Amino acid sequence: MKRREVFSNLGLGVLGLSALPSWANAWTGSKIKKDSLGLSADQANLLEDLAETIIPETDTPGAKTLEIAKFIKLMVGDVYSPEDRERFKNAMVKVDDVSKLLYGKTYSESSKEQKQHLLQGLEMSSDQDQKWFFNTTKGLSVRAYTSSEYYLTNIAHFEFAPGRYYGCVPLNQ
Repeated sequence: MKRREVFSNLGLGVLGLSALPSWANAWTGSKIKKDSLGLSADQANLLEDLAETIIPETDTPGAKTLEIAKFIKLMVGDVYSPEDRERFKNAMVKVDDVSKLLYGKTYSESSKEQKQHLLQGLEMSSDQDQKWFFNTTKGLSVRAYTSSEYYLTNIAHFEFAPGRYYGCVPLNQ
């Protein structure tokens, strides 16, 4: 390597390191997007209720306690295509419309049995958007639950870095 290249690379490295603190200090909570899906408060509550119906609170925490709706919003908002985001939001609005049609009240106001019946109907629906919405919501809910800290530590007994070493063990064991 030539001397000029070395000095050039060192200069760029020093310049980058000097710019890093000002760049990192610009990260504030107000500049970070809170909800990339852009749901209204009613839609966010509906999504929480849908996730809670899929993973209810029993002797283990449910979807509301584990904040599974945040995971769903993040995944749909950041990973899915813009067309799928709109499809998701439109299908979610239809869930409330179907609930009003069937039970005369919104999904959130419905009883537990009515909510379960409505989700079973979505799963068997002939409308592909509704079926896709249910399968997406259910899949993301299950993924969020099985990757939550509660599930991994209390149910799966996952250890991040098991550090056991049994050095003084007789060989005949």
